Amino acid sequence: MKPKLAFYPAIAFVVFLITTPSYGKWVWNKDTGWMQPPSGEVVSPEQRYKNALYLLVEQKYVNAIKEFKLIIDSNPNSEYAELSQIKIGWAYYLNGDYKRALKAYEKVLKEYPGTKRTKEVLEKEFQVGIAQMETDEKAAIRVFEKIIENHPMGPIAPEAQIKIADSYFKIGYYEESTEAYEKFLENYPRNEWIPYVQYQIPLSKIYFERQQERNYGLLVSAREDLEEYLVTNPGGVHVEDARRLIEDIKIVEAEREFEIGEFYLRRKSPSSAAMYFKYVIKGYPDTIWAERAGERLEFLRMIEAIK
Repeated sequence: MKPKLAFYPAIAFVVFLITTPSYGKWVWNKDTGWMQPPSGEVVSPEQRYKNALYLLVEQKYVNAIKEFKLIIDSNPNSEYAELSQIKIGWAYYLNGDYKRALKAYEKVLKEYPGTKRTKEVLEKEFQVGIAQMETDEKAAIRVFEKIIENHPMGPIAPEAQIKIADSYFKIGYYEESTEAYEKFLENYPRNEWIPYVQYQIPLSKIYFERQQERNYGLLVSAREDLEEYLVTNPGGVHVEDARRLIEDIKIVEAEREFEIGEFYLRRKSPSSAAMYFKYVIKGYPDTIWAERAGERLEFLRMIEAIK
């Protein structure tokens, strides 16, 4: 007679449940993997660091910061002290306190000069600047300037310079944005962002001109920059926009030259007026001002004011 084994799987399953730890309250962190909630007495910097990470993942930012600071105070020369200072910045960032986050990251660079985590810290500072662009562009500019000040030729510096210019552009400081974009071209002439900057410079000039009253010098400069953009980036994403802007600027230029001709006409100097009208027809043939200039020349010839 064979023994009955019908209940053995059930018994094994019960044993499995008893011996297998519960994962219900565990959380995941990329630095440590799966973590249990803090329990028992803290006996090492590593354990305290993991406990602080757990608090951070649980969004208990104030408590996490306190734990990280305790690690730094009790083990100032350990690797966990440096890691904790970085995490303090991250906790402040997650809690929306960007000013303290930046100070925390700056402290890392000051307290641990030459750290292998320099790039990581600069990237986190960059994140702070990006976040502040949504609410306080001037504060964001200061963040990006600090990044460049610390590492002007570092991997984050070129994009930080672009964000400075973008921030100025966003708040309507077009003269400053032009200068910031031009500084990028000067300092990072072979960077992949060059086409974007080449388009943004004339765009900044155009918007700056609109803040003033007919600064034709800016418009001419913007048109020349846009024409250069078309030559160097024939397949660029802003080609169609650049062409449209060039045509718009040409209309403004043609109007200006036509008005100068009108000025000389009012001053009873038909030969000088005719010179400007001819220039409009030759230089801006597809504009309405060329058509009007032709009408003026026809009238002047009709009254025999010019040949």
